[in-house]
Amino acid sequence: MTDNIPDEVLRQEVNPGKWSALDNIAHLAVFQPIFQRRLQRVADEEVPLFEPYTWQEDELFAQYRQLSNRELLAQYRHDREAFIRFVEGLKEGDFRRAGAPSGVRKLNAAQLVEMFLLHESHHLFTIFKLLNFNK
Repeated sequence: MTDNIPDEVLRQEVNPGKWSALDNIAHLAVFQPIFQRRLQRVADEEVPLFEPYTWQEDELFAQYRQLSNRELLAQYRHDREAFIRFVEGLKEGDFRRAGAPSGVRKLNAAQLVEMFLLHESHHLFTIFKLLNFNK
């Protein structure tokens, strides 16, 4: 979706005060390993509580916002391969174990993976809209 779009275009703040397309890509790249660590906690701990993610306090996100689209996509793809291997390595019982994201009822690991994918889809759709609906 973003391969052939110049970084200058991806960095444009189409809606003042809102993330650019590149900011959304940086968020997806940063959040994937965070979510994997959360799933690891579900496998290791008894109903871990997850603090809300605060992008304003995330130094890695600030660094990722400075990267090019090509660099972000490479990182995202690398981490997605690791995420898939991790999820495939979970035991059946791990998917029934639960965690509690802040402000959300307790969810089992399978539901948490669904939530992660829906969250990702939201940002992908946001990127699509930023690149196509605001012309």
